[in-house]
Amino acid sequence: MKWTHADTVDRCDEIADHMESFDPSEGEVVPGVEYLLIRAARRRSADAAELAESVAEARAAGTTWARIGEILGIDAAAAEQRYGHQDSRHQPASHAR
Repeated sequence: MKWTHADTVDRCDEIADHMESFDPSEGEVVPGVEYLLIRAARRRSADAAELAESVAEARAAGTTWARIGEILGIDAAAAEQRYGHQDSRHQPASHAR
Protein backbone atom coordinates (compact mmCIF):
# COMPACT_ATOMS: atom_id res chain seq x y z
CA MET A 1 0.00 0.00 0.00
CA LYS A 2 1.41 3.37 -1.03
CA TRP A 3 0.60 6.12 1.43
CA THR A 4 0.46 9.79 0.58
CA HIS A 5 1.93 12.37 2.90
CA ALA A 6 -1.61 13.21 4.05
CA ASP A 7 -2.24 9.52 4.86
CA THR A 8 0.95 9.42 6.90
CA VAL A 9 0.12 12.61 8.80
CA ASP A 10 -3.43 11.36 9.47
CA ARG A 11 -2.08 8.03 10.78
CA CYS A 12 0.48 9.81 12.94
CA ASP A 13 -2.29 12.03 14.31
CA GLU A 14 -4.38 8.94 15.14
CA ILE A 15 -1.45 7.35 16.95
CA ALA A 16 -0.68 10.58 18.80
CA ASP A 17 -4.34 10.96 19.84
CA HIS A 18 -4.36 7.40 21.11
CA MET A 19 -1.14 7.93 23.03
CA GLU A 20 -2.36 11.20 24.52
CA SER A 21 -5.48 9.51 25.87
CA PHE A 22 -3.43 6.72 27.43
CA ASP A 23 -3.65 6.83 31.20
CA PRO A 24 -1.09 4.64 32.96
CA SER A 25 -2.89 5.26 36.26
CA GLU A 26 -5.57 2.87 35.00
CA GLY A 27 -3.30 0.04 36.14
CA GLU A 28 -1.27 -0.62 33.01
CA VAL A 29 2.48 -0.33 33.37
CA VAL A 30 4.33 0.82 30.27
CA PRO A 31 7.82 -0.54 29.71
CA GLY A 32 10.47 2.07 29.06
CA VAL A 33 10.86 1.10 25.40
CA GLU A 34 7.12 1.59 24.83
CA TYR A 35 7.25 4.97 26.52
CA LEU A 36 10.03 5.99 24.15
CA LEU A 37 7.94 4.77 21.21
CA ILE A 38 4.95 6.79 22.42
CA ARG A 39 7.10 9.89 22.76
CA ALA A 40 8.65 9.41 19.31
CA ALA A 41 5.21 8.91 17.70
CA ARG A 42 3.98 12.17 19.20
CA ARG A 43 7.05 14.05 17.97
CA ARG A 44 6.80 12.49 14.50
CA SER A 45 3.19 13.54 14.14
CA ALA A 46 3.93 17.10 15.21
CA ASP A 47 7.04 17.28 13.01
CA ALA A 48 5.18 15.96 9.94
CA ALA A 49 2.41 18.51 10.39
CA GLU A 50 4.93 21.33 10.88
CA LEU A 51 6.88 20.31 7.78
CA ALA A 52 3.72 20.13 5.64
CA GLU A 53 2.63 23.57 6.81
CA SER A 54 6.11 25.00 6.18
CA VAL A 55 6.07 23.65 2.62
CA ALA A 56 2.62 25.17 2.05
CA GLU A 57 3.82 28.54 3.36
CA ALA A 58 6.95 28.40 1.21
CA ARG A 59 4.85 27.63 -1.88
CA ALA A 60 2.43 30.44 -1.03
CA ALA A 61 5.45 32.76 -0.87
CA GLY A 62 6.56 31.63 -4.33
CA THR A 63 9.25 29.07 -3.51
CA THR A 64 9.63 26.61 -6.39
CA TRP A 65 9.28 22.86 -6.06
CA ALA A 66 12.91 22.59 -7.17
CA ARG A 67 14.06 24.70 -4.21
CA ILE A 68 11.79 22.89 -1.75
CA GLY A 69 13.12 19.57 -3.01
CA GLU A 70 16.69 20.80 -2.65
CA ILE A 71 16.04 21.82 0.96
CA LEU A 72 14.38 18.47 1.74
CA GLY A 73 17.04 16.43 -0.05
CA ILE A 74 14.67 15.11 -2.72
CA ASP A 75 13.99 16.10 -6.30
CA ALA A 76 11.33 18.62 -7.33
CA ALA A 77 8.93 15.95 -8.61
CA ALA A 78 9.11 14.02 -5.34
CA ALA A 79 8.52 17.20 -3.32
CA GLU A 80 5.51 18.11 -5.43
CA GLN A 81 4.14 14.56 -5.27
CA ARG A 82 4.50 14.44 -1.50
CA TYR A 83 3.24 17.93 -0.66
CA GLY A 84 1.48 19.21 -3.78
CA HIS A 85 -1.98 18.07 -2.69
CA GLN A 86 -2.05 20.94 -0.21
CA ASP A 87 -0.55 23.46 -2.62
CA SER A 88 -3.82 24.58 -4.21
CA ARG A 89 -5.17 25.70 -0.83
CA HIS A 90 -2.33 28.19 -0.33
CA GLN A 91 -1.46 29.78 -3.63
CA PRO A 92 -2.74 30.91 -7.00
CA ALA A 93 -2.11 28.53 -9.93
CA SER A 94 0.28 31.04 -11.52
CA HIS A 95 3.16 30.36 -9.08
CA ALA A 96 6.30 28.84 -10.59
CA ARG A 97 7.03 25.15 -10.34
